[in-house]
This record gives sequence, structure tokens and C-alpha cells, in this order.
Amino acid sequence: MRAAALLLALLAWPAQAAWEWSAPLAVNSVQGAAIFPHLESANRRGVAVSGDTVAVVWEDNRDGSPHCYLATKPAAAAAFQPEIRLSQGDCYEPVVAALGDGRFVAAWEEAGRAHARVLPGGAALKLSDTEAAQVTLAVAGERMYAAWAEQAGRFRRIVVARLALEGDALSVKTRRPVEAKKPADEQGWPALAAKKDGSVTVAWEDRRDRHTVPMVSYSRDGRRFARPARLTDQASGSMDGLGAGTGAMRPTLAAWGEKGIAAAWLDKRDFLSGYDVYAALDGGTRRFGKNIRVQDSFGDNMVQWHATVVGDAGGRLLALWDDPRDGTPDVWLSEWDGKAFGDDLAVPAASGPGAQSDPVATLDAAGSLHVVWLDRDEAAGTGIRYARAVWR
Repeated sequence: MRAAALLLALLAWPAQAAWEWSAPLAVNSVQGAAIFPHLESANRRGVAVSGDTVAVVWEDNRDGSPHCYLATKPAAAAAFQPEIRLSQGDCYEPVVAALGDGRFVAAWEEAGRAHARVLPGGAALKLSDTEAAQVTLAVAGERMYAAWAEQAGRFRRIVVARLALEGDALSVKTRRPVEAKKPADEQGWPALAAKKDGSVTVAWEDRRDRHTVPMVSYSRDGRRFARPARLTDQASGSMDGLGAGTGAMRPTLAAWGEKGIAAAWLDKRDFLSGYDVYAALDGGTRRFGKNIRVQDSFGDNMVQWHATVVGDAGGRLLALWDDPRDGTPDVWLSEWDGKAFGDDLAVPAASGPGAQSDPVATLDAAGSLHVVWLDRDEAAGTGIRYARAVWR
């Protein structure tokens, strides 16, 4: 399999050479065989770039219980600065978004509620009054939104809040459920994408059809949301007499180009080979087009995990994920060329011997790609690694 991977790399060399990668850097300063860092979060927003500073958030159990951490690296620094702890109690699934000029906003789940904080300097704000989990963020210009899965009777539903910022102080300006009625089944793992006109798109996992289907809704102002629609074009119905339909999970969203929104998720419509990465694009009509399979044929018969989509205002769009097609998990990326997603390319430092997985990524204002992932070593424990790529 390694020989085949080398041959594929040589065949893909002209395209792969367009990205020039930095050497990987360690992000977390504490590592050990019994310490387990996690980059899992709603919309997979674990890295952001503000001005010339990169920020990474994660959760680990170094103190014997889960806490959330943030580490930053200014462009002029050779390494990440020592991380700071975001949470006071048990903390899960942190996310981070850029505010500009080296400032960030982070959000996380703690004590059964959603919290957020501006960094550096801000104090934590409790976003939700009732039990909530899986918070995520989106920032566009002066508009800042958060979304989470909030308990509403027997099940959770998706709530979207518009946040206001004055100095270092956050406040909740509005807070609305996407659907006013109580949910008939579980909703969770929201994803957000915001545009500078104040509009916001939200997607989530939904089980109203008795199997997991990514749903999506749009609002011009974060107050009133359109009737939810399915992201998947795969109809519900049993497969070979089994279940209510194939599963699809963990939707991610990214603002893309001047008006567009891109979505990517894990989809099990080819249920014999496990989850594949699928995408759908909204060019500005607030309707997503047909579903597009992202990974190439070399990823067939192989389970894909931890998919994310990233875009920028210039129209660049990429999907990243991990799969073990070469024998162990590696991080792969594929770029949209205007008609299809191209050949899968391995992230150089996040592939090869060992296990590299759980990518989170972002594109900065100059078009550089920033990727963070988990690097597992049985003896040394799991490290969080970072690399930057410049298009040449």
C-alpha cells in the first residue's frame, strides 16, 4: 500500500507542488500516554487566524478531568505560546473564531451550558439559560453568531443567538430557536456560516425522519428562519429492509466567495463501505444544489472521518478529512475547481507512518491554509500538530 501511495503522490506532483507547506509545529505543551486531547467540535472550528496570529482550541484531561485550552502563535514567533485554560469546570467541544487585530472569540460547553469569551482580556459569558451542548460560532464583519443544541422537553433543538461586543464584553442580543415548536426527535451538532450582510445559514443533524439527516435553514437577520430543508438528496427509506434510511452526520458550513455557502458532511448512502465525504454548494440563492461526492476513487471502500469544509472570500474552497487508505489514518484534502473536487492530496506532515487524524482548518485573508490535526504515538501520547501552506 505504501508503494501505491508513493506512485499516486508522484502522479499528483504537479498539483501537490502548488501548496508549499511549513514544517509542523507542536501546539499542546503537555503530552503523555494517559492524556487524550480532542479536536471534536460542532462545525469543526478549532483553528482561526486573526491579523497575524493563529489560535487553536482543544479539550484534554491533563488535570484528571476534561478542560478546554487555547494556544496562540504570532507569525513572528517560532513556536506556539503556552496555552491558557478557558474553563473552570468540566469542558467539552471548544470552538474559536477570529475578530480581527489579533483578537478571538471562543465558545465551549461547561456545566451543561454554552459559554463564550473574547480573548485576550474578556470574561466568560453564559450563553444559554437551559441545558445546552455542541456550541459553535460564526463571525462576518460586525456580525457574530453562536448556535447550540438546547434541551426543549424530551429532545434538543437548535438555537441561534446574535452576539454583541463592546470592548472585551460579550452579550446576547437575540436568541431564537430555528423552529419554534418543540422537536419531535433529537437535533444536534449545529454548523454556522455568516455573511457580512447579516445573514446566517445554520445546518444540523436531525432525526425527525427516524434516521440522521443533515438539515439546513437560512435567516436574513438571525431572528426569523426559513423552513428547514434537507441537505442530502438521498431519500429516506429502508435499505435491503433495514432501518428508516441511510445515515448522514456532522454537517460543516463555510462562507465561500462573495455570496456562497458550502456544506460538507459524512454520508453513509454507500452503506457497505461506511461513511463518505459529500458536499453541496449554495452560490447565493440560499438553496443548495445537488450532492457531490468529495473523495476520489482511491478512497472507495474506505471509511472517511472528520470531514470539514473551508472557504474564503476569493472563492477558494477545500474539504479535508482523514481515512486509512494507506494502512493508517492520514489527513487528506481536495480542492474545488469550479466543476468538481480534484484529486485527493495527503497533507505532507499529517500522513505516513503512525496515525494522523481529526483535521481542523481555516484559510486566512491572504489565502494561506492553516491545518491542525492529532498525531498519535503509542509511547509519547497524542500531540496536536499545526502546519501552514502557501499557494505557489
